[in-house]
Amino acid sequence: MFGKLMSSLGLQSVKIDTVIHNPAVYAGQTVRGEVRLTGVDQAKQINGISLQLMTIAEVESGDHEFNQPLVLQQWSLAQRFELAAQQALVLPFQFELPHETPVTEVSCRRNSSRVWLHTHLDVDWGLDAKDRDFLQVHPTPAVRAFLQAMPQCGLLLNSVDVEKGQLRGRGFQSTIGCYQEFEFVPAQFGRINEVEVSFVVQPEQTHVMLEIDRKLRGDQLKTLTLPNQPLSDAQLVTKIRALLG
Repeated sequence: MFGKLMSSLGLQSVKIDTVIHNPAVYAGQTVRGEVRLTGVDQAKQINGISLQLMTIAEVESGDHEFNQPLVLQQWSLAQRFELAAQQALVLPFQFELPHETPVTEVSCRRNSSRVWLHTHLDVDWGLDAKDRDFLQVHPTPAVRAFLQAMPQCGLLLNSVDVEKGQLRGRGFQSTIGCYQEFEFVPAQFGRINEVEVSFVVQPEQTHVMLEIDRKLRGDQLKTLTLPNQPLSDAQLVTKIRALLG
C-alpha cells in the first residue's frame, strides 16, 4: 500500500543513467554514449527524453556578478512513450560538439570552465534528473597552438572563465550565447598589464580576439584569423608579437 502511494506521488522514479563513451573530446568532434532507463514496479508514461549540453557562465548585472547555468545546445532522444514495469531500455546517442564549446582542459592558476551533459526526463509524476555527466573538452589544434605560443611572447596563462554574451569582430561573431576568456599576465615587468584572449572557432578557421591592457595606452582590441591547420610555432609567434606591438 505504501509503495503504491509513493509511486502515485512520483516519489518512486525511473532509474536513469547516462554513459558517455568518449568524454575526452575537443570542439567539433562527435560525442557518443547511451542513456539507460530501468522501469519500476508500475508502467510509467514518459513525455520525452533530451540531452542538454551545459556550462556555467559569469553574468554581469550592474555592479554585481553571478554564475548562471546555460544550455548551449539540446538534442531530443525520444518522444512520448510508455516504459513498462521493470523494463530496461537503452537509447544510444551521438552528436557533434559545437565548435564554440568552452575548453575545460587547460593548465592555469584558476580555471572555472565546466561543460557537462544534463539528461532531461520529461515526466508528469516526478522530479527531473540532477546528474551532471562532465566532458573533458580539450583545445582544438589551432587554439592549442595559440596558447602554447603565448609564453614565447612573454605572457603566461593566469585564469580561464566563461562569460555570458556575444563576441563581435570584423566578419565574425559568436553564436552560442557565451564566450570564453583566457587571461594572460606578463612573465616580467613591462608595458602590458594583461591580455584577455577569446576564440570563435569555425569549421575552417579560428578567429582570435585580444583585449590588450597597456600601462600607458589603455585597452586596445585586436583580432586575428588563423587556419584550423596550425601555423608553425615561429609563424604564430611572429603574428602574436606584431599584434602586441
